Formats: sequence, structure tokens, C-alpha cells
Amino acid sequence: MQGTVTANNSDAYQAACLAGLGLIQVPALGVRRLVALGELVEVLPEHTGKPMPVSLLYANRRNLAKRVQALMEWLAQVLEPHLRDD
Repeated sequence: MQGTVTANNSDAYQAACLAGLGLIQVPALGVRRLVALGELVEVLPEHTGKPMPVSLLYANRRNLAKRVQALMEWLAQVLEPHLRDD
């Protein structure tokens, strides 16, 4: 049967793959556990996609709240190792 599966969130996308509906291209971080359990198998590891930028959107204010600044700095520290182009 030919067709295209369209999903509007990553959980549905992964569920379609786990159900055998085809291949998916997702960030390794999101499927690391499924690969370790053998539920998903990496295909063509030499042809991985380039990392995509991550953006944080917030209200434009002259004086940004300290807690928002702290959250932005924390997120940058947490995500940086996963977003490197190594």
C-alpha cells in the first residue's frame, strides 16, 4: 500500500515508526533509549542530517526578568553538548 504518513508531533512520528510504517529522521537524543533497547535501529549512520538551530522565543521587553535570563542560560548549558556539530 502506498501512502504518506503525516504527524503533528514527535510522539506520533515515533509511534508510526515503531508500528512499522516506515523510516524516520529524528534527533538522536529523542530516540537514544529506543535504540539502546533495540526497538529502533539506526539506518545509514554515515548519512546523518546536519544539526538544526534551536531558538527560544520570549516577549520583547526592555528589562528581561532575571528568572528568564537564568532559564535561558541554563537551557544553553544543557543543550550545548547535544547540538554540537562533531
